[in-house]
Amino acid sequence: MNSRISELDHSTIKPNRKIWNQIKRDYELYLFLLPIIIIYLVFKYYPMYGIQIAFKDFSPSRGIWGSEWVGFKHFIDFFDSYNFWTIMTNTLTLSALSLVFSFPAPIIIAIMLNQMLAKRYKKIVQTVIYAPHFISTVVLVGMLNVFLSPNSGIVKKSILVRVSKTRAGENRTVYVTSDTINLFQD
Repeated sequence: MNSRISELDHSTIKPNRKIWNQIKRDYELYLFLLPIIIIYLVFKYYPMYGIQIAFKDFSPSRGIWGSEWVGFKHFIDFFDSYNFWTIMTNTLTLSALSLVFSFPAPIIIAIMLNQMLAKRYKKIVQTVIYAPHFISTVVLVGMLNVFLSPNSGIVKKSILVRVSKTRAGENRTVYVTSDTINLFQD
């Protein structure tokens, strides 16, 4: 029986030694995993540190570690609140509607764009649709402000507003492009 136990011990130790020997031999390959492990730790596990706030009576002045632990108190308060079922119904309804209407929309748009014959128009539509995904909202709003500003926007500079008087003495607004003004000046 002792020989059998010693065989079991050696059989369980040998695979571990084989694994460590393989890791030592091929350490360069395992270094390729290091960036992925770091990314997962930084972007997947580190943010989970803040989940503790749901179980604490959080105070920003005391921080997460200094706040008092209350357990499931906040969850019980939420489930016992008078509008829990309204909130839950609204959440599930919005999720279902989002799934029903938002999921097929990109597929339908992609099929429609694929069937377009006018290549130039197709590229313009694709750019307009995809631009907000590549440009941040702040930059996009800034660009719109530059183009459409009533005081100094590019559109205002290209379309000039002239106020003229009619024979009856009433003011009339006339929109004239800068090209038209240049034509009359020439």
